Amino acid sequence: MESPPVKNAAIDYAEITRIIRTARAEQRSFLLAHEGQILLKAVGLPGPRSSVARCIDEAVARAEEIGYPVVMKVVSRDILHKSDVGGVLLNLENKHEVADAYQAIIHNCKAHKRDAVIEGIEVVEQVKPGTEIIVGAKRDRSFGPVIMFGLGGIYVEVMKDVSFRALPLREIDTSLMVKEIRSYPLLLGVRGERRKDIEGIKDCINKVGSILLNCEDISDIEINPMIVYDQDQGVKAVDVRVLLSEPERKQA
Repeated sequence: MESPPVKNAAIDYAEITRIIRTARAEQRSFLLAHEGQILLKAVGLPGPRSSVARCIDEAVARAEEIGYPVVMKVVSRDILHKSDVGGVLLNLENKHEVADAYQAIIHNCKAHKRDAVIEGIEVVEQVKPGTEIIVGAKRDRSFGPVIMFGLGGIYVEVMKDVSFRALPLREIDTSLMVKEIRSYPLLLGVRGERRKDIEGIKDCINKVGSILLNCEDISDIEINPMIVYDQDQGVKAVDVRVLLSEPERKQA
């Protein structure tokens, strides 16, 4: 019997439309990092707790609410590669480090681009380590909407251990995508490690596919890394990149 199609995930279209309108109004072709996290929340994909601060006192208050350690990232449409210019600082353990990091990020980014518009500094929960994967989808000019899954983090560039499928997916497609990568044994658990949350991975693949198929304003979405924990402990989307379609070329 033919495998049934994957059901579309429940999506909060109103919230996604709101953040896309903001990007369009600012003549951006991409979503800012915190907007990407809003999009993931709208489709039910978990990410780290985060909040945008606009002064040092706010940053300290947000970090205290989230709990240490935290990560801080610049929020600016003028700075796409935040890490390259000192716009991201990790492992901040207390309010003094948060205050210093706020000032350092502003200084670094202004030194890189003096007229950069900085909307604020995002204070983000520093997630606990796990297995890193990547899930992405795009509107390919030759093949139409496609989705990709593989080992994530820095390894996706080195090992290129990924699998692809055309959208929409059937249930068997999602399972096969996970099993096809060479690193699949790592997800099953090796050398005494527990099996990873493979059902959580498949749920993420299905939801990313739903975003692309149902939101024609989005041309590309990539979650890298997505942290996978042990079985039944879920996944967490650490970083997401979302590109918008050119308005005159939106898919029907």
